[in-house]
Amino acid sequence: MMVTRCRFANTPQMIAYHDEEWGRIKDTSQEIFESLSLEAMQAGLSWAIILNKRPALRRAFADFDMETLAQFDEDDVERLMKDERIIRHRLKIKAMISNAQTALAIENDPNQTNFRDYIYQMAEDFSETFNGQEAEINQAMAKRLKKEGFKFVGPTIVEAYLEAIGVYNHHEKDCFLR
Repeated sequence: MMVTRCRFANTPQMIAYHDEEWGRIKDTSQEIFESLSLEAMQAGLSWAIILNKRPALRRAFADFDMETLAQFDEDDVERLMKDERIIRHRLKIKAMISNAQTALAIENDPNQTNFRDYIYQMAEDFSETFNGQEAEINQAMAKRLKKEGFKFVGPTIVEAYLEAIGVYNHHEKDCFLR
């Protein structure tokens, strides 16, 4: 039986990502943080590059464990800048560390349940505030994340992020996952 997918799912790796990950609600703060990190790394690049480098990115960035990554220092930045297996962009590398520190602060905030719920609740609140108007949601969420201290979180990255974590269903009309 022929299955219709979104057009971007055109290689075995992209098909697996499309069918098994993209647009699915994430269960843990670490999954939510990894998605945010990968979307930030993707800025200006193709998603295929990110998927190809994801195993190396996971190794380099401590499996996106917020506590471990938040402890990285300038020596780690220099080490990562020499790692040819990853995206060697100094500002993105520093953003991953800073974003881990910010996400960890949210995770440890006694007024928050955890980072995962913080992100999904923010998306829900903005969706209600802006009547589901995605451009306004993306702008507002990017502004809030930047205010919190996150880096590489403009409206375009936020939109891709919300797609990846299942807030938006941007599967094409004829896709079997729509």
